[in-house]
Amino acid sequence: MKRPVSGPWRLAQYRWRTNAEYQWKALRSALDWTVWLYIAIPALLLGIKFYYDWWTLPLPASWVALPREVWLLPFLLPVLTGTLHTWSEAGDVLFLRQKKAWWRRLAAFGVLMYTVRSIVMTGLIGVVAAPWLMKGYGLSAGELAAFGAGIASLTAVAACVRNRVQTEWHGWRRWGLGLLAGAVVIAAYCGLVYILSIHPLLPLGGALLLCILTVPFIRYRLHVTHAFERDVELESQSRMRLTALLLSQSMDKPARRKRKRGLLFPRSGYFMKRKHGGQVIGSLAVKSLLRSRNHFMFYLRFAGVGLSAVVVSVISSPTLYYLIVPVLCGVLSYWLSLYWREFIEGDVPSMFSFRSSHLQQAAAHMVQVLASVPGFLWALAGGLFIAPPLVAVGMGLIGGLAAGAIGTIIVQMKGWKQKTKEEKEEKENQFGA
Repeated sequence: MKRPVSGPWRLAQYRWRTNAEYQWKALRSALDWTVWLYIAIPALLLGIKFYYDWWTLPLPASWVALPREVWLLPFLLPVLTGTLHTWSEAGDVLFLRQKKAWWRRLAAFGVLMYTVRSIVMTGLIGVVAAPWLMKGYGLSAGELAAFGAGIASLTAVAACVRNRVQTEWHGWRRWGLGLLAGAVVIAAYCGLVYILSIHPLLPLGGALLLCILTVPFIRYRLHVTHAFERDVELESQSRMRLTALLLSQSMDKPARRKRKRGLLFPRSGYFMKRKHGGQVIGSLAVKSLLRSRNHFMFYLRFAGVGLSAVVVSVISSPTLYYLIVPVLCGVLSYWLSLYWREFIEGDVPSMFSFRSSHLQQAAAHMVQVLASVPGFLWALAGGLFIAPPLVAVGMGLIGGLAAGAIGTIIVQMKGWKQKTKEEKEEKENQFGA
């Protein structure tokens, strides 16, 4: 039997610990051992390797030539994100209105934890950006710490202002004041960057001014009780945000309204009608993937991750670029071949009997269309770093054609035919035997 909570601080700590365990379980349900083995751990090791190279090897001149403000942009992330918790629940309303000291301490624990979170997050961003800012632009560790202190103070002010807007106002007022508060916070961030260019230690003065500005907002947060219901609603939303994000990746949302025609590619072809049977089936497969939210988002994410991998590889070693682009095209083509089998063996296509030649042409058509665009972008992105623009465009066109050719070979090897009922029965009998 669990011991009863004996004070507001212990109650806040218990709810913080319970929420952390809940979020960790939700994250573990999405990140199974295959994700850790094939994605998370290799990405971590590769990141450590690149970070070590940033400190020990000369930085790329083309990247250091960028304005310093570009490398300071990641510090804007903690300013614009994060939720100020009060660790309140719906059942607390009667008790907390009688015991206002408990309410103030719960809210104080939330402010304290958010301050610690902002300091830690700002520190991590500073550590990651330190090689570029210190080696590339000459900032000292003290100057970087002074700027980080200003950012942490601005993060606390932004959280208090954002919380007050969300709890005090409703409808269009909340929306408009939220935009205004966001604009003011971004302007304050630009002010910190500007005074850093004047004198590197001036952000310490800005941090002190922001801390003084934070005091009335914190006093308001500790004493206000009429916004309790809205605080409980915000707590529930923040608790379920990660779970909702994970579920959104595995569940299709229903359409808000019914349409007689699809919004994307409403006709049978892309821009004109197709007369060839293979092209008609292939275009249907293309449109089916692009209209499926989960498949389309995975397609975009894979293209984005591949683009980042190409840029990082070409900066590290141009030779690695010529290896990683074909590998990415092969992996994408393999996934597209899996989607083709899923599409052609679906409920609706399985009701029809297609010619083998049409299915072969349709599979090749689908892979060529969907693989050529990322292949073009990957080859173009790498070519812009190692060749003139016109040559880079030519490399992009070659990359698109090569991606289509690789996809055609893989889908032909993987299988483009539709399984017949006899084949399924034979496999079932083999497994049964």
